[in-house]
Amino acid sequence: MSGNALQKAVVERLSGDPDVTAIIGAGRIFDRLISRAEPPYLVLGETVTTDFSTGDGDGAEHRFEIEAWTKQNGRKQAIELADAVRAALHDADLTLAGAVLINLRHERTVSRRAPKTGLHVARLRFRAVTEP
Repeated sequence: MSGNALQKAVVERLSGDPDVTAIIGAGRIFDRLISRAEPPYLVLGETVTTDFSTGDGDGAEHRFEIEAWTKQNGRKQAIELADAVRAALHDADLTLAGAVLINLRHERTVSRRAPKTGLHVARLRFRAVTEP
């Protein structure tokens, strides 16, 4: 399925990006929120995949989120990390196993402080279109 291939390619790109790893280090991208993990780190958030077929062929539209988590009083770092993620992925030419990436675009970033933990999170939303 192209959604899994897209997620794998996104993680590979972010794991290999020097600007991202300069902030979070190696092995700091998770597919779920790890309550004991020490920030900063990235969490793969919600993904919605819909049919995007045309008269010319099959396709899928993927809207997905990546959360950049940082320590207390870390809004500046959350935004810096979000900027690095955006730069690594916006209009990226990723190779997908079993699918072709047509485009990948950043749509928005929203940042906030999580009231219970005091951590800061910047939530980035991306839109990708794939074809088989």
